[in-house]
Amino acid sequence: MPPNDEIDLLELFRTIWSGRYVVLICVLASVSLASVHLRGAERKYTVNYIFQAVGDGGARPNMGGLAGLASLSGVSLPSGGSGDFKTFEVLLQSEEVASELLSNKLMLREIFAGEWNVEGERFQQPPSSTIGAVIRGIKKTLTGNTSAEYSPPSTGRLSEWLKNSFSVSEDLNTGFLKLTAETPNPALVISVLSEATKITDQIIKDRFVKEGEKSVIFYQQKIAAARSREHREALAQLIMQEEQKLMLASNGNFFIAKPLTTPSVSLRPTSPKSPLVLALALVLGSFVGIAITLIRKVFSDAQPE
Repeated sequence: MPPNDEIDLLELFRTIWSGRYVVLICVLASVSLASVHLRGAERKYTVNYIFQAVGDGGARPNMGGLAGLASLSGVSLPSGGSGDFKTFEVLLQSEEVASELLSNKLMLREIFAGEWNVEGERFQQPPSSTIGAVIRGIKKTLTGNTSAEYSPPSTGRLSEWLKNSFSVSEDLNTGFLKLTAETPNPALVISVLSEATKITDQIIKDRFVKEGEKSVIFYQQKIAAARSREHREALAQLIMQEEQKLMLASNGNFFIAKPLTTPSVSLRPTSPKSPLVLALALVLGSFVGIAITLIRKVFSDAQPE
């Protein structure tokens, strides 16, 4: 006989085998519930959109000591090109971009479709379901917090939607920027990504043009005060280069980031993951069935003969 503190694996197997029908019933129930969940679950597809940094398109002027003079004068010399790629990444989901997207009424209605009242032509709080009301009641009882009043779509809400709808990551090896989203409406997300990236690129371009114009004014002031001919020629060269870059910024389609590929959508739904859900249901059902069998065995052994 084995000691009391050791597990008799053979006896354990016999106990589980004796309750095999209980385990089978629990597995079938668990898999059935998982199947019902999968049938009613919303299918989501993965959208990928890859961008690469736009090159500077030419050698940058040698600022030398003029960069220090510009800094002392309160002028920030624009860098342009791939140097602002990180800014593009951060700005993409900001409220500044969201405020521009907010003017696209058709897109806004599609994003917040559940809040749009077609008859009243306005946004309103969607009707609450019974389950939702019960959950809010439980939260209020447990935490004492009341639900916030409804507010129609705003820059803050749209910015939050952007952050929740897609992720932004940069490949350290290639430097490419990858936008990834898992959504039941790929067409809407692709439209939003295309519009948001254009707006972000335009915002940075406008900033560059503004700073570039300041730089040109700064150089012109310095060239008027320059005494040596070499100094005036160097400043004239800088002015010409800045004006060329401003011209390119005004005429180019993409300034900071340009699409490397067209947006791609997965051929099949990537969520929910049916094999994983069914496997977890199988494991959970087996665990519950074995647990019930062992508990019954303990109670049976504890009863006096």
